[in-house]
Amino acid sequence: MEGDAGTSRLIPEADTADEVRDTAPAEASDPSPDQDVPADTRRPTRLGNGWVATICAVLLLLAGGAVAAGVLTLRTNERAAETARSDAAALQAAKDCVAATQAPDTAAMTAAQSKILECSTGEFGVQAGLFSSIVAEAYQAANATVAVDDLRAAVERHNEDGTVNVLVAVRVRITNAEAADQRVGYRLRATMAWDEGQYRISSLDQVNS
Repeated sequence: MEGDAGTSRLIPEADTADEVRDTAPAEASDPSPDQDVPADTRRPTRLGNGWVATICAVLLLLAGGAVAAGVLTLRTNERAAETARSDAAALQAAKDCVAATQAPDTAAMTAAQSKILECSTGEFGVQAGLFSSIVAEAYQAANATVAVDDLRAAVERHNEDGTVNVLVAVRVRITNAEAADQRVGYRLRATMAWDEGQYRISSLDQVNS
């Protein structure tokens, strides 16, 4: 009797254990509201192809703009350097030619006349021969000597025809038979034209103001 009773108690206990096992996963898969739900650890969604193409296009535009700006800056610097070299050549030619018109004495007139003819063109070239002969006669008549105390030049403007206006300021000291050390100052406007690989004076005018 006791053996049967013990057997009858074990069978329900086994059934109860099976029920517990069957219900345990269901309970674990349905957490209670009080339990913390782990945060979503998935990677963020990647950019779409449209966004990638847009970004690439913007980067290409920026790179192209940088290259264009660099090329423009380079060309601007090259033009500035070329203008500076051109101005320097025009200034030097103007100073040399104007200095030739201020020959120190009659002995130097022959060399001065050759220099004036060499550095002149256009209207001034036509006048150069006559100018040289008049100056030579004036030197001889007055027995004059000329000393250049100061000669300065600066670019005044660039003309549309490619010529360059150069202002030349001259201070000279003149000595002749009647007076000694007369100091004279005046300004000239020399129009410099590019002719046969160098700048020459095409016109030379006195500036009154």
